[in-house]
Amino acid sequence: MLNGGKPEFAPLLYELYKVCMLATNNTDQPWQGGKDPFGVNWIATAEGVIPESGKILFDDIADWKKYVKFPDVDSLGIEQMAQIELADFTDGKRKEQPVAVFNACGLFERMAAFMGFENTLCALIEDPDSCHEFFAAMADYKIACINRYIDAYKPDVIIYFDDLATARGMFMSPKTYREVIKPYHKRIVEAVTSRGVIFNQHTCGKCEDIIEDYVEMGIKIWDAAQVCNDLEGILTKYHGRLIVEGGWDTSGPASYIGAPVEVIIEETKRCAEQYGKKGNFILFPVLMNEKGHAFMTGDERIPALIMTWNQVNKL
Repeated sequence: MLNGGKPEFAPLLYELYKVCMLATNNTDQPWQGGKDPFGVNWIATAEGVIPESGKILFDDIADWKKYVKFPDVDSLGIEQMAQIELADFTDGKRKEQPVAVFNACGLFERMAAFMGFENTLCALIEDPDSCHEFFAAMADYKIACINRYIDAYKPDVIIYFDDLATARGMFMSPKTYREVIKPYHKRIVEAVTSRGVIFNQHTCGKCEDIIEDYVEMGIKIWDAAQVCNDLEGILTKYHGRLIVEGGWDTSGPASYIGAPVEVIIEETKRCAEQYGKKGNFILFPVLMNEKGHAFMTGDERIPALIMTWNQVNKL
């Protein structure tokens, strides 16, 4: 799939990876809430963790060096987290299932966690020089952590999270992304791919304006690809260069809390028909329940989804 070959079937994310997410819990954001290593307090919600509302470390990016103290990577317990998560993952299992390690809170999200979205968006326009300094230093930290991930987990895939878009479009113009964020984003991608690990970029929202940039940098998988983008066009244009992971209508009835199994099955079939046959697609269903995302919490509707997908995903 990575090189444009025809797979026997389109994979389902729920079955595809051995997902590891404890290291980023220590280095970036705690999944259950609490303070991260920079002192930002995160609040756990059913939809995920978010920085505590109304609490920012600073409101002027020119002041970031006064407030941002980088943690000692040696103190973050990355190797211990890998030992816990891979304790029962034998060499035999590695041959059957790729290891994917999460790296949450990318460069843009980290700035927003420190100073809020409004201040961050103003900073990108009003003080790009300070933003360059901040992103360069933060990229150094991310790369140091990711190198330790690779040493400890020996992963096949790093899934790097940075949500740069809303459902209507980018948070910033593509020009601003390319001038202020992309140079440091590119360094992170190169740090991963230079070690022979696949770079999976998680970006929700309508980000199709920078997919060409993603491909140019060496990103091989785009995760949580949502239907507000021209997914069929992207699948066709970048076949052999980019795998689209997502496809689920996350704003539609199949993602409503308590959606009936029949609706889940219909959405599963739609994804197979519309995207699966392209050959460079991984289905990432987004089922929500009272506890949160089914991928994290489990859900009694998942077996029906898996059974349906395995009936319609052959190529």
